[in-house]
Amino acid sequence: MSRENESRGRWPTWIALPAVVLIVLGVLVLVDVSSRQRLSRELLDYGIETVADSVQVEVTGGAGRPAIGEVRVDFTAGGVDRIRTNLDHIQGDRQGMPEGVQTPAPGTRYAPPLHLVYRQSEPTKALARVDAEKWVADKNTSRLGLGLVGSGLALVLLAMLLLTIGARRRGLAWWQWYAETHAKHRK
Repeated sequence: MSRENESRGRWPTWIALPAVVLIVLGVLVLVDVSSRQRLSRELLDYGIETVADSVQVEVTGGAGRPAIGEVRVDFTAGGVDRIRTNLDHIQGDRQGMPEGVQTPAPGTRYAPPLHLVYRQSEPTKALARVDAEKWVADKNTSRLGLGLVGSGLALVLLAMLLLTIGARRRGLAWWQWYAETHAKHRK
């Protein structure tokens, strides 16, 4: 069997590269969304709600498209402690605000009075209540992650099927995708 014929029968192995990329992206999306949802549920169910005394957003220009990079808040925890922290899991939509550090414009997502939820044991771990509610209700991101993983697995199955068909065309058993070439090189 010629080298050209051997490599032609193995071209489906290249399907594995996009399959692995899809699976890894899907797993990363699922890990991220489950982390956000778990924290949001915890803070909404067992956290303490308060209103931020001061809110500052930092709008940064990344890749030509400005977005909110950080949301800094000041609030009173437990009626005594003064806490200054950055919010976790913020939404990046700048909602028309210019670049720079500023108080959020009225009517925007983080405009004062901003309702927060935080852990009593760790007050610096805080979310905007609106973000926590959004993440708990979000079902589309999980579906996207599952779709990416499913697509990657489907590509793996397709590659296996095509390799099996190619092996059969070369007169090999269905499981001997590479067996003939390896046996030739050992001699």
